[in-house]
Amino acid sequence: MHMLEVQDVGWSASGTPILDRIRLTVKPGEFVALMGRNGAGKSTLLDLIAGIRRPLAGSIIVQGRRLDAWSAAERARLIGHLPQAIRPELPFTVEQLILMGRYPWADRWFESRDDRAAVEHAMVRWDCLQFRHRPVATLSGGERQRVLLAACQAQSPRLLLLDEPATFLDIDQQLQCFSLLREESSKDTACIAVTHDLNLALTFCSRIIVLADRTIAYDAPTPEASGRPEWLGLFSARLQLTTSPSGQPWVCYQ
Repeated sequence: MHMLEVQDVGWSASGTPILDRIRLTVKPGEFVALMGRNGAGKSTLLDLIAGIRRPLAGSIIVQGRRLDAWSAAERARLIGHLPQAIRPELPFTVEQLILMGRYPWADRWFESRDDRAAVEHAMVRWDCLQFRHRPVATLSGGERQRVLLAACQAQSPRLLLLDEPATFLDIDQQLQCFSLLREESSKDTACIAVTHDLNLALTFCSRIIVLADRTIAYDAPTPEASGRPEWLGLFSARLQLTTSPSGQPWVCYQ
């Protein structure tokens, strides 16, 4: 069964079409890079899949069931969503914020031993255990981003929607971020990550989807995208697909 089916979905803002007849399916275990130029509708599409916006046309189906048939609590157990921007002045400690990721599983206001264990595990994996008691507002942008990613993991979703997850991260942390996301998808979690980094997508993701002209302009497994560079023209005429010394497909800028 597909984890996600998007069927002829459309959305407009103030009468201006943003997305039109979007069709895609995502299976458990896929790590999809959702790409496109600024304004292509990437964040809007993630919001629609997360249930934050309602499509003006078409339907979204998750695990064989229309998204609007899931209750808010059911969606929260199933879908983890990291938006593009989060208010930096959140009045919580790191541990408190990550623990909020367990709220859909909690017994009313009380967290369980399993909840605590999931939070501890997420803090270790995303390298933020050392500032678990610090207020989130005191963190750097990269530190805060790792905390938000840890909160998404602690939620234990089956579908992860991440809008530019490597934002604010240094080079090593970007590599670690995409490595961990690939590892999560290998556990039959479906992961869709918006990114502008072509090389991170080619290195870690299993599939490339490019939005352009309000629809899906390109959709292919990463090995196919690595062998046919024509899709790079959707971003810029100044891109060239080459090979790194290790044999890895690599996009160079001219």
